[in-house]
Amino acid sequence: MRENKSTAGLMASVIKKGSAMLKNHLFALSFVWLIALVLFPLPLVLLLDFSMAQSAADQLLFIDCGLVAYCWWIFDVYLSTRPLWLDRLIGLPSLYMIHGLLGVGAVIAAYLHRHYILSMGRMIKFTGDAAWYIAFFILLYSIFFMSGWLVDHMPFFSCLKYRLQFLFKHQLSVWLHRLNLAAIFLIWLHVHIIGRINTHLSFMVLFDIYSFAIVGLYLWQKLVENDKVLPTKVLKLISVSPSAWQLTLGMTGNGSRNFKAGDFFFISFPKVKGLSKEAHPFSLTNAPIDSDRQLVFTIRKLGDFTKKLSLLKVGDTALVEGPFGLFSSIIDNKKEADLIFIGMGTGIAPLLSLSRQYQNQRRIKVVWTVKNLNEAYYDQIFEKMKSDSFEYHMQAGRIKAKQIDELFSEKELRSGLFFVVGPAFAIISLENSLKKHSVSKDRLIDERLTM
Repeated sequence: MRENKSTAGLMASVIKKGSAMLKNHLFALSFVWLIALVLFPLPLVLLLDFSMAQSAADQLLFIDCGLVAYCWWIFDVYLSTRPLWLDRLIGLPSLYMIHGLLGVGAVIAAYLHRHYILSMGRMIKFTGDAAWYIAFFILLYSIFFMSGWLVDHMPFFSCLKYRLQFLFKHQLSVWLHRLNLAAIFLIWLHVHIIGRINTHLSFMVLFDIYSFAIVGLYLWQKLVENDKVLPTKVLKLISVSPSAWQLTLGMTGNGSRNFKAGDFFFISFPKVKGLSKEAHPFSLTNAPIDSDRQLVFTIRKLGDFTKKLSLLKVGDTALVEGPFGLFSSIIDNKKEADLIFIGMGTGIAPLLSLSRQYQNQRRIKVVWTVKNLNEAYYDQIFEKMKSDSFEYHMQAGRIKAKQIDELFSEKELRSGLFFVVGPAFAIISLENSLKKHSVSKDRLIDERLTM
């Protein structure tokens, strides 16, 4: 009876702490949404409405729609700088979600403004229409090529995107996405040439402060200096399997970056001829306890960028932006929960990092699925880690729904913390199966950057 009470008490403690963390995350996420949707545009809206209360009372609502759309667009520009403090607060996937949904909301609000406000000036109409069409095109393009809203959930769109990638490459997508800056400039010009608005000095000053501060910050980071980027050197690049690289980068000089197990970085090689200059995200394979001066990544050979990593030579400069990620923070905040790590293919990389960091502190189960046994490049490492508190299972082929009860105990399904890493479509499919086996949504953790 005492054991039952102790177990019940432990379960209650786990649930209580898990709920507290979920509430903290939801509070932080809700507060960021409040800032983005309301608090950020509110000063401009109030100032404009106060200034125009007499001259355009019947059209203020739709004028405000245009102003709010502009504020959401420039807030999106700020989010695109990937602020580290915001990542550690809500996580980069949530940040990307806000970025995407704000873009959708801005296009809708701009449409209402454009449709219900009659413009008498040719240039006023041209700048407004041009900005809206650019933003609408970028929205449609981004939904298909730069988000997972369609391709992560519908095999047809995933296949279509894969077939079109030879033309619409990642670097092209990034530059097309930056056309949003052209839309923002056109809207800025649009506002400045509207006579009934540009006469209100206080509003125009605040409007310009918003515009120049945010866009200036973005341009400074992209063109001049990004304090989140750290130069490193390529120490080693080896092919660990027919489909995966292992890349080791070393900190240079006195440079350092405090990172946690399971974090990820955006990496670029601006001086390597033949490689895209755009940064790509990759998860750490090593942990801080292994070395705080080296960063090890396991990278799937997929797409133009990763397939061309063979062009790298020892000593080449690599720029790393980060670290990003919440895996370690989530684990540290749920100290009693068993950890279940499910990695698919190179998705094992951050889970090996986490396993190394927590193997002597927590009960851990690792399940690694590979395409075939030739891809099980870390199998021996995990085998050596096995102990009474560390379980490991590797198999060729994805986890099937009927395997879940065999792979995971009732206790793990009821109270364990599941970290699932791999291709987005496979993550969604597996998480849906786990939910049907009593794994609650708040215990399913992934860091898909495709929203």
